[in-house]
Amino acid sequence: MNELLVACGDVDLLKRILADLPTGRFKPVATRKGTGIAPKLVGRPVAAAIVHAHLADQATAQLLSELRSHLPELPILLLYQDQAPANAPVSRSLRYPVPGPVFRNALNALLPRHHSQADLEQWRAFYNETKLRLQRAPSQSYFQLMGLNNGAPHHKIVKAFDALSLRFHPDRYDQYKSERWGQALYDHVNAFYKLLTEAYAVISDRRLRSLYEQALARGELRLDSETSNPSERGPRSLDELSNNPQAKRFLKLAQRDLAIGNPDAALQNLQFALSMEPDNKAIEQKIASLTTP
Repeated sequence: MNELLVACGDVDLLKRILADLPTGRFKPVATRKGTGIAPKLVGRPVAAAIVHAHLADQATAQLLSELRSHLPELPILLLYQDQAPANAPVSRSLRYPVPGPVFRNALNALLPRHHSQADLEQWRAFYNETKLRLQRAPSQSYFQLMGLNNGAPHHKIVKAFDALSLRFHPDRYDQYKSERWGQALYDHVNAFYKLLTEAYAVISDRRLRSLYEQALARGELRLDSETSNPSERGPRSLDELSNNPQAKRFLKLAQRDLAIGNPDAALQNLQFALSMEPDNKAIEQKIASLTTP
């Protein structure tokens, strides 16, 4: 598998870049610094380099220069947050962060389409896994669909959904629809992701989860459409509770806290969010759901 250099000084931004990469196509070589990196890549199967304008050792210009010197044909995608560096020796510049598909399209535009036999085997294995998940779904509860035990606590539900979304979100595979095998893969992923969001919408909602657990006790694996009407559901993630940018920032932090099993920190961030939008009843209700025994 080809390697992909990813250089970014900010840890959180580096994690996001890695999460946005095309699934299963490259082996990332991540670094927060630029000094001395390029010579180590000579002779290795490096397909491209993604370099953020801000590195931990402030050596972006040095890294770009050395990449051009040691690997003159290497495609380089330069990411920046405010203003693109002038006259940078790169193939393309892109303001980042951007939505995942935009980022992947920019990267793919630099690279020739090529899939080795090993790559195709990986895609075939992923396709078969997704197909098997779809085949098993009708006989599984919403908890089992997400790889959880029935009765799993809320923070584990959020964590499982986040992890599964990272693998099965359809946006990650939209770029492959033009491939001979891509449309079938996309269709299977899209169908499975719809089941995931349906499951998450029910078992992450306090009221619907209570109704669903009663249905499970009767041997029913799904809620009827009237009971689980989407118009009656709450938001699927905490940041959907508000359109206020400052409040959304704390809501996202609260979502992360719940995912790692830290409800006290989540409650604090929810209270911060409410202070940014004091009349938001949805945030008040979420706080109440965490504080009510």
